[in-house]
Amino acid sequence: MAMDLRLSDLQELIRDSADDFLEREAPASRMRQIEWAGEPDEELWSQMVELGWTGLPIAEEHGGQGAELVDLGVLIEQLCRHALLSPYQQTMLAAATVQRHGDGALQASLLPRIVAGATCAPALVEGNAGPYGAIATTTDGATLSGSKRYVEFGATSDLHLVAATRDGEPGLALVARDQAGVATRALTGIGLTPQVEATYDGASVEGWIGGADAVDYLRVLGSAISSLECYAHAQKALDMTVSYVQVRVAFGRPIGTFEAVQGRVADAAVGVTASRFLAYEQLYKLDQGELDALHAAKVKSVVSRSVVDATNWGHVLHGGVGFMAEYDLQFHTRRGKEASLRWGDPRESLGAVAASVFN
Repeated sequence: MAMDLRLSDLQELIRDSADDFLEREAPASRMRQIEWAGEPDEELWSQMVELGWTGLPIAEEHGGQGAELVDLGVLIEQLCRHALLSPYQQTMLAAATVQRHGDGALQASLLPRIVAGATCAPALVEGNAGPYGAIATTTDGATLSGSKRYVEFGATSDLHLVAATRDGEPGLALVARDQAGVATRALTGIGLTPQVEATYDGASVEGWIGGADAVDYLRVLGSAISSLECYAHAQKALDMTVSYVQVRVAFGRPIGTFEAVQGRVADAAVGVTASRFLAYEQLYKLDQGELDALHAAKVKSVVSRSVVDATNWGHVLHGGVGFMAEYDLQFHTRRGKEASLRWGDPRESLGAVAASVFN
């Protein structure tokens, strides 16, 4: 069945209510404060929990709303458009993975906690191997040992969902962050999303999801969410650029009337529009039970390039003001670049495509 590109009534409600809330409670000044603090805003997170956002994709039997991943995508798009830094995307990624591949006991233990506001950070990447590298972290079912890099909100999340092997079989281990067996070292990224290198030294394991399918699902959904983030930041940057070139005057007329400017904006718009279709199609496919890792890598490579192009040309067309930290365009340039690197940058994504073809 083909995807309906029109927003449903529920999706329009999600979009409009989220936009209203974020416009009121999460202005750019507050985003700057969150960046400077280097950790989530607990008050804002509590408000998001009260709004029911943490239960959006979780089944009703676990206290959630049972929405689809496409519905979740509509909300994530608004979070990105307002440049919000929060553990929401990573927590929902972990929750959706447990809901799809975890057993009944693990779902009943974890998902209601997430609905109530617990946070969970997926941990996949080891060393410089990227998201497609081999898994060296191991577990015996009771404890976990190894290390992961680029774990977003890893220093503050209540739990980590860690890719590991058990008796040679890949899977995902659920580990409480606040314990003696877990240590974190802060890393710095271009988007200033808090991230760490997490080291597990005999950390106690709360739950285990065995099988490569679970790891593949985490990787593909992570790529799909990052692709959507790329699109959202690119679209916001494009919207800001279109508005600016209509009011910035040079040589007696708006710069948007010059053919060279129009051409650059049109090129960016083509890439951004394609990114929207590709990103939402990915979530739709996952809603339909289609797990295509190769297609996900192709999509990620395309949208990752699109967001860099759209934001870079946005800065060029804004001129000097676009490079000022006080101007909000820089939020989307940095966050968009970070999203393009998350869960597979263009080189890593195309490498995965090439490996599938020639191996």
